[in-house]
Amino acid sequence: MSKILIIEDEPDISKVLNKRLSEAGFDVAVAADAYQGVELAHREKPDLIILDLMLPAGGGISVLKNLKYSAHVSSIPIVVLTGMKDEENKKKILEEGVRAYMEKPYNPDELIATIRNILLK
Repeated sequence: MSKILIIEDEPDISKVLNKRLSEAGFDVAVAADAYQGVELAHREKPDLIILDLMLPAGGGISVLKNLKYSAHVSSIPIVVLTGMKDEENKKKILEEGVRAYMEKPYNPDELIATIRNILLK
């Protein structure tokens, strides 16, 4: 069973994501801020991370950079799931090496398909 780490500060969103991913057969861990997300990524070594960009305790960009430069977790694929609607920012994020960039509101079936596709590679 693949483990997914959700780094999301909105409780309603993380709850729905957790439920949908669990129902889809994934083992799920949840972090509510940037600091906790980095800590859990190192401890849990998930197969994939779903990352919001607007997070307390550092923000999603700092999480991306921290994970990218840490040998233990740098190969974990990251899917950005954000409410940010900024094309310039999106371009920068994609250049950081994330595997997918999805905007909220998102299609849950599309998200699960994207995750499965990434994990199969």
